[in-house]
Amino acid sequence: MSIWRFFRGIGWRPVASYFFMFLLFYAILELYAVQRINIGGAIAVSLPLAVGLAWVLYRRVIKPLNEITRTARDIARGNFYRQVNISSRDEIGDLARSINDMAARLRATIEEITEEKNRVQTILNSMTDCVIAVDRDGRIIMVNPAMESMFGITREECVGKSTVEVIRNFDLDNILKKVQAGNKPQTREIQIISPEPRIFHLRIAPLNSSSQGGAVVLLRDVTERRNMEQMRSEFVANVSHELRTPLTSIRGFVETLLESGTDDPEMTRHFLGIIATETRRLSKLVEELLDLSKIEERRVVHRWQRVEIPALVDRVLAVCGSHAEEKQINIKANFPSRLPPLFGDPDMLAQVLINLLDNAIKYTPPGGSVTVSASVENDEIRLDVADTGVGIPAESLPRIFERFYRVEKARSRELGGIGLGLAIVKHIIKGHGGRVDVKSTVGKGTVFSIFLPMDNPTVENNARS
Repeated sequence: MSIWRFFRGIGWRPVASYFFMFLLFYAILELYAVQRINIGGAIAVSLPLAVGLAWVLYRRVIKPLNEITRTARDIARGNFYRQVNISSRDEIGDLARSINDMAARLRATIEEITEEKNRVQTILNSMTDCVIAVDRDGRIIMVNPAMESMFGITREECVGKSTVEVIRNFDLDNILKKVQAGNKPQTREIQIISPEPRIFHLRIAPLNSSSQGGAVVLLRDVTERRNMEQMRSEFVANVSHELRTPLTSIRGFVETLLESGTDDPEMTRHFLGIIATETRRLSKLVEELLDLSKIEERRVVHRWQRVEIPALVDRVLAVCGSHAEEKQINIKANFPSRLPPLFGDPDMLAQVLINLLDNAIKYTPPGGSVTVSASVENDEIRLDVADTGVGIPAESLPRIFERFYRVEKARSRELGGIGLGLAIVKHIIKGHGGRVDVKSTVGKGTVFSIFLPMDNPTVENNARS
């Protein structure tokens, strides 16, 4: 069976032509041997036959082999679309078709690998987690864009360096060495100081399928989540403390009244006044907590409309004016002659100004002043509430908009402060598409600046609808 396949695979046309040429040369040699033809005649007859044989060899062997060689070189250079244009049925034709098939399969394989690589690269580029791939020596071989953005370093600066050189965290380096030594994944939570303090959930897995070893490092930023958990814990503690203080006071005075009776009207009136004050404080705390919760969860139904700033300030001064007069504080209003209106909720904006003016009056000593001014900057309206009060220390400025944060807790509690007013201000202004800024100098005063857009398409459409 194998002999039959051998003979079946031979191209008999070139064999027959070569055999015919051999017979002609043999006949010429026989004629020359019997002296039927001389040397000149033999050369005259053999030369055309040799030329014909050379031409046949060139057309059937040399030219196809040259084309196959050129095509193989092009394929080796990466041109997988190159084809051998040979359609003969002999062995050389079979070789040409095999090379064409090989080039087509290589092209399909390369395209598949390239597509898979692009898919993986797209996934890596879209990931918000930092991904680092290292070799068996701990040298970085790949990072994703999230890593570059998070640590402010480019891929070219990372490749070839160790993780300690790039991230500068020895805990990460030690865990990476344990993973490579034990060939088992590790999960940990670490804190990285540079370029800024952040908490990361770390997972390192070995590259078992790689012949060169190595590992993949995944860093997920959980700083915000940890901060939220801490804020939630602080919020519960602050609410508990704020509720416990007035409740303890109310319970104490109620028990005193119950035990001592009502024989002393002055003492009874005094105790009842304290109870009423603490009750109002509790009511205010609950109301502000509810307001803040509604604003944060966007459960407030806004009444969007055009708001005239002077009219809004007059409305607020009517509420806060009496408190300022009691402390002999001068309130000034400074507006340009032509101040455009803005779209917003007048009640919410009034609450913002009331909270800011109330704080300014509380922390400004008698004889001081509070100024409310407005101006137009680019496409925004700027509202400033400036006072000549005690000021805010620089270390407290980043935290004053947090819930229940107070610069001087004892003094704030004495003045009736709860620590929710500025948090409410921040969320209301954010809901209007604006922002709040604060500048303060201890002993000289504080300026709260509100920036609100004049043309807010979302607000304007809601107002018109």
